[in-house]
Amino acid sequence: MFPGPPNYEDVQTGDTPEPSYVLKLHDPICLSGDEAADPSKSFQYVQLVSGQGIDEQFRHLLHKDVTVHLTDAMAAVTGHHHEPLVATVTSVSPVQAKPMEFTDEYGTAATTVQAFYAALGDGQGAEASAMVIPEKRAAPAFSPANLTRFYGGLADPIRVVGIARENDSTFIVNYHYATKSHVCNGRATVTTTMRDGRNFIQGIHALDGC
Repeated sequence: MFPGPPNYEDVQTGDTPEPSYVLKLHDPICLSGDEAADPSKSFQYVQLVSGQGIDEQFRHLLHKDVTVHLTDAMAAVTGHHHEPLVATVTSVSPVQAKPMEFTDEYGTAATTVQAFYAALGDGQGAEASAMVIPEKRAAPAFSPANLTRFYGGLADPIRVVGIARENDSTFIVNYHYATKSHVCNGRATVTTTMRDGRNFIQGIHALDGC
């Protein structure tokens, strides 16, 4: 949410709000070949202008890894341009992480992640909580009683559809479960850490609202 006219400074002081979608690039780049660009400065954010029918796709792909095809790229020149590069989107699609093969999990923290979700699927909150770093086991989200109560009472138990590794300690987990009133086909970023030679879950961030 960027500030627009009259001062282009702060919407809370009366500037017109200008909502815009911004793409964070995987790696910083520089821009040349445009007299308004400074090729000595690198940047990592691109202000996106939506083509016809693209806005709805933006909403569904917010905060996700995407592949974007752009046209009419230009360096920022007006007060309505809030990032160094502005470009029109012709298509956007989610990046599909490649699930790990079963044998790829050997010797990695993925086996701990698998065990955590397997325990949840059996409604064994204590076993699942034991896979979490000790200082978080008393938190409501990871307490044995709460895990057992929620996951043990599902109409369709949680099961892992696939695990993709982002790096040695971070994994994207795709899973499915259902309550009596809601079906969840969700994803979560699971971060892990090693303590005394053993892997533990450090945090879980749900990506799809369930």
